[in-house]
Amino acid sequence: MRIKAIYLLLILVLVTPLQALEKWQLIKDQDAIQVYSTKIQGARIKSAKGEMTISASLDEILTILENIQLLPRWLYKCKSAKTIKQVDIVERYDYIYSDMPWPSWDRDVIVRSIFQQNPNTKVVTVSFDTNPSMVALKQRVVRVKQMTGRMVLIPQRVKMTKIIYEVNADPGGRIPKWLVNDMISDFPFYSLKNLRELVMKQKTKQ
Repeated sequence: MRIKAIYLLLILVLVTPLQALEKWQLIKDQDAIQVYSTKIQGARIKSAKGEMTISASLDEILTILENIQLLPRWLYKCKSAKTIKQVDIVERYDYIYSDMPWPSWDRDVIVRSIFQQNPNTKVVTVSFDTNPSMVALKQRVVRVKQMTGRMVLIPQRVKMTKIIYEVNADPGGRIPKWLVNDMISDFPFYSLKNLRELVMKQKTKQ
Protein backbone atom coordinates (compact mmCIF):
# COMPACT_ATOMS: atom_id res chain seq x y z
CA MET A 1 0.00 0.00 0.00
CA ARG A 2 1.36 3.40 -0.98
CA ILE A 3 0.59 6.13 1.57
CA LYS A 4 0.89 9.77 0.62
CA ALA A 5 1.09 12.69 3.04
CA ILE A 6 -1.91 12.98 5.35
CA TYR A 7 -3.56 16.32 5.97
CA LEU A 8 -5.86 16.73 9.01
CA LEU A 9 -7.10 19.73 11.37
CA LEU A 10 -7.05 19.49 14.10
CA ILE A 11 -4.10 17.20 13.19
CA LEU A 12 0.93 17.08 16.01
CA VAL A 13 4.01 15.66 16.26
CA LEU A 14 3.29 13.05 18.89
CA VAL A 15 3.68 9.38 18.32
CA THR A 16 3.12 8.54 21.97
CA PRO A 17 -0.26 9.09 23.69
CA LEU A 18 -1.11 12.39 25.34
CA GLN A 19 -0.16 12.26 29.01
CA ALA A 20 -3.48 11.81 30.79
CA LEU A 21 -3.67 12.55 34.50
CA GLU A 22 -6.94 10.62 34.87
CA LYS A 23 -8.55 7.61 33.22
CA TRP A 24 -10.58 8.29 30.10
CA GLN A 25 -14.24 8.85 31.01
CA LEU A 26 -16.98 7.93 28.54
CA ILE A 27 -19.09 11.05 27.92
CA LYS A 28 -21.02 10.08 24.78
CA ASP A 29 -21.97 6.83 23.08
CA GLN A 30 -24.08 7.48 20.01
CA ASP A 31 -24.28 6.33 16.37
CA ALA A 32 -21.58 3.70 16.99
CA ILE A 33 -19.14 6.42 18.07
CA GLN A 34 -17.72 6.59 21.60
CA VAL A 35 -16.33 9.86 22.98
CA TYR A 36 -14.12 10.08 26.06
CA SER A 37 -12.54 12.94 27.97
CA THR A 38 -9.68 13.24 30.43
CA LYS A 39 -7.46 15.84 32.06
CA ILE A 40 -4.08 16.25 30.39
CA GLN A 41 -0.93 17.27 32.22
CA GLY A 42 -0.25 20.98 31.73
CA ALA A 43 -3.47 21.61 29.77
CA ARG A 44 -6.16 24.10 30.83
CA ILE A 45 -8.89 22.27 28.93
CA LYS A 46 -9.67 18.56 28.98
CA SER A 47 -8.62 16.33 26.14
CA ALA A 48 -11.18 14.46 24.05
CA LYS A 49 -11.00 11.17 22.22
CA GLY A 50 -13.43 9.66 19.75
CA GLU A 51 -13.46 6.05 18.57
CA MET A 52 -15.35 4.20 15.85
CA THR A 53 -14.96 1.26 13.49
CA ILE A 54 -16.03 1.63 9.87
CA SER A 55 -16.37 -0.64 6.87
CA ALA A 56 -13.50 0.78 4.87
CA SER A 57 -9.88 -0.02 4.13
CA LEU A 58 -6.88 2.10 5.09
CA ASP A 59 -6.54 3.29 1.49
CA GLU A 60 -10.17 4.38 1.31
CA ILE A 61 -9.84 6.44 4.48
CA LEU A 62 -6.45 7.90 3.57
CA THR A 63 -7.81 9.05 0.24
CA ILE A 64 -10.09 11.39 2.20
CA LEU A 65 -7.57 12.45 4.83
CA GLU A 66 -4.84 13.35 2.38
CA ASN A 67 -7.10 15.69 0.40
CA ILE A 68 -7.00 19.12 2.06
CA GLN A 69 -9.90 20.33 -0.08
CA LEU A 70 -12.15 17.76 1.60
CA LEU A 71 -11.27 18.84 5.13
CA PRO A 72 -14.19 21.30 5.52
CA ARG A 73 -16.57 18.48 4.62
CA TRP A 74 -15.68 16.38 7.64
CA LEU A 75 -13.75 18.38 10.25
CA TYR A 76 -16.15 19.89 12.76
CA LYS A 77 -16.58 23.68 12.47
CA CYS A 78 -14.00 23.88 9.68
CA LYS A 79 -15.06 26.53 7.16
CA SER A 80 -11.98 26.51 4.92
CA ALA A 81 -8.53 24.95 4.72
CA LYS A 82 -5.46 25.24 2.54
CA THR A 83 -1.89 24.00 2.52
CA ILE A 84 0.71 26.70 3.14
CA LYS A 85 3.86 24.56 3.17
CA GLN A 86 4.66 21.05 2.00
CA VAL A 87 7.83 20.00 3.81
CA ASP A 88 8.07 16.53 2.29
CA ILE A 89 5.84 13.56 1.59
CA VAL A 90 5.15 12.97 5.30
CA GLU A 91 5.00 16.49 6.73
CA ARG A 92 2.96 19.55 5.85
CA TYR A 93 1.50 22.77 7.27
CA ASP A 94 -2.14 23.69 6.74
CA TYR A 95 -4.09 26.86 7.52
CA ILE A 96 -7.54 26.07 8.92
CA TYR A 97 -10.34 28.57 9.53
CA SER A 98 -13.14 27.57 11.90
CA ASP A 99 -16.58 29.11 12.17
CA MET A 100 -17.67 29.75 15.76
CA PRO A 101 -21.18 30.61 17.02
CA TRP A 102 -22.00 34.09 18.27
CA PRO A 103 -20.83 35.77 20.48
CA SER A 104 -17.42 34.12 20.00
CA TRP A 105 -15.02 35.24 17.30
CA ASP A 106 -13.99 32.75 14.65
CA ARG A 107 -10.77 30.80 15.14
CA ASP A 108 -7.86 29.95 12.87
CA VAL A 109 -4.95 27.60 13.36
CA ILE A 110 -1.79 26.56 11.53
CA VAL A 111 -1.52 22.80 11.78
CA ARG A 112 1.59 20.74 11.24
CA SER A 113 0.74 17.13 10.47
CA ILE A 114 3.06 14.16 10.26
CA PHE A 115 2.26 10.52 9.61
CA GLN A 116 3.97 7.19 10.07
CA GLN A 117 2.99 3.59 9.50
CA ASN A 118 4.12 0.60 11.51
CA PRO A 119 5.59 -1.80 8.92
CA ASN A 120 4.46 -4.85 10.89
CA THR A 121 0.96 -3.97 12.09
CA LYS A 122 0.22 -1.48 9.24
CA VAL A 123 -1.26 0.90 11.84
CA VAL A 124 -1.14 4.49 10.59
CA THR A 125 -0.64 7.32 13.09
CA VAL A 126 -1.24 10.92 12.07
CA SER A 127 0.20 13.31 14.64
CA PHE A 128 -0.39 17.05 14.73
CA ASP A 129 0.50 20.27 16.54
CA THR A 130 0.46 23.95 15.70
CA ASN A 131 2.84 26.73 14.65
CA PRO A 132 0.86 29.90 15.52
CA SER A 133 3.44 32.41 14.19
CA MET A 134 3.67 31.01 10.69
CA VAL A 135 0.86 33.20 9.30
CA ALA A 136 0.03 36.82 10.17
CA LEU A 137 -2.87 37.37 12.56
CA LYS A 138 -6.23 38.48 11.15
CA GLN A 139 -8.59 41.04 12.63
CA ARG A 140 -11.49 39.70 14.70
CA VAL A 141 -10.14 36.16 14.41
CA VAL A 142 -8.57 34.37 17.40
CA ARG A 143 -5.46 32.35 16.63
CA VAL A 144 -5.37 28.92 18.31
CA LYS A 145 -1.91 28.70 19.83
CA GLN A 146 -2.10 25.42 21.73
CA MET A 147 -3.22 22.20 20.09
CA THR A 148 -1.93 18.65 20.02
CA GLY A 149 -3.49 15.41 18.92
CA ARG A 150 -3.41 12.39 16.69
CA MET A 151 -5.55 10.15 14.54
CA VAL A 152 -4.79 6.43 14.58
CA LEU A 153 -6.05 4.05 11.89
CA ILE A 154 -5.99 0.41 13.01
CA PRO A 155 -6.74 -2.28 10.41
CA GLN A 156 -9.20 -4.89 11.64
CA ARG A 157 -10.51 -7.69 9.47
CA VAL A 158 -10.76 -7.26 5.70
CA LYS A 159 -11.82 -3.70 4.82
CA MET A 160 -12.62 -2.80 8.44
CA THR A 161 -10.71 -0.06 10.24
CA LYS A 162 -10.84 1.28 13.77
CA ILE A 163 -10.27 5.03 14.01
CA ILE A 164 -9.13 6.80 17.18
CA TYR A 165 -9.17 10.60 17.05
CA GLU A 166 -7.58 12.31 20.03
CA VAL A 167 -7.16 16.06 20.44
CA ASN A 168 -6.36 18.64 23.08
CA ALA A 169 -6.88 22.24 22.00
CA ASP A 170 -7.20 25.52 23.82
CA PRO A 171 -9.43 27.82 21.72
CA GLY A 172 -8.02 30.89 23.46
CA GLY A 173 -9.72 34.26 23.78
CA ARG A 174 -12.99 34.79 25.56
CA ILE A 175 -15.30 31.87 25.08
CA PRO A 176 -18.35 30.83 27.15
CA LYS A 177 -17.76 27.83 29.39
CA TRP A 178 -20.83 26.08 27.97
CA LEU A 179 -19.36 26.30 24.49
CA VAL A 180 -16.03 24.87 25.62
CA ASN A 181 -17.80 21.97 27.32
CA ASP A 182 -19.91 21.28 24.22
CA MET A 183 -16.85 21.31 22.00
CA ILE A 184 -15.07 18.73 24.16
CA SER A 185 -17.55 16.06 23.05
CA ASP A 186 -18.86 17.58 19.81
CA PHE A 187 -15.52 18.03 18.07
CA PRO A 188 -14.42 14.37 17.90
CA PHE A 189 -17.99 13.09 17.59
CA TYR A 190 -19.07 15.14 14.60
CA SER A 191 -15.66 14.99 12.95
CA LEU A 192 -15.74 11.19 13.01
CA LYS A 193 -19.39 11.05 11.99
CA ASN A 194 -18.77 13.37 9.04
CA LEU A 195 -15.66 11.43 8.07
CA ARG A 196 -17.57 8.16 8.05
CA GLU A 197 -20.32 9.62 5.87
CA LEU A 198 -17.79 11.04 3.43
CA VAL A 199 -15.86 7.78 3.18
CA MET A 200 -19.09 5.89 2.47
CA LYS A 201 -20.11 8.40 -0.23
CA GLN A 202 -16.73 8.13 -1.89
CA LYS A 203 -16.98 4.34 -1.87
CA THR A 204 -20.30 4.41 -3.72
CA LYS A 205 -18.67 6.48 -6.49
CA GLN A 206 -16.01 3.86 -7.12
